[in-house]
Amino acid sequence: MMDVCSSWDSLPLILQAKDVQMILGISKGKTYEIMNSADFPTIYLNKRMMVSKDKFYEWLNQDNRKIKRRAIYVSRKG
Repeated sequence: MMDVCSSWDSLPLILQAKDVQMILGISKGKTYEIMNSADFPTIYLNKRMMVSKDKFYEWLNQDNRKIKRRAIYVSRKG
């Protein structure tokens, strides 16, 4: 079971992948996909991937971030 963060202020200054995963509520694989993307402000320390809390907040609130929605198809039988 993952820890639940009660507030933004209670997060550490440097977030690990598991913190990003918990905050976004996504899978481990998707977390690493995002952290490996060119626009994500990842800090590499040896083989560990991290991000500063402030840079993560900026990335999360970018103006150009768009919500992608999938079309929902409803079968109409009958």
